[in-house]
Amino acid sequence: MAVNWEYKVITLKHGGGGLKLTVTPDDDEAIASLNREGANGWELVSAVCTYPGQPMMFYLKRPR
Repeated sequence: MAVNWEYKVITLKHGGGGLKLTVTPDDDEAIASLNREGANGWELVSAVCTYPGQPMMFYLKRPR
């Protein structure tokens, strides 16, 4: 039997605030978001940041 999936995208913007080597969301913010979604049955499929200064995109899925 085939599983039907539903998908979700979370966008986390960096905190910014001057020139920094790392401008992606801080670890605590990302962990909190992923733990919250995981508690709701979502599984992380991929995480992408196209280049520094751009938002981090988290792609999730769960069975429908």
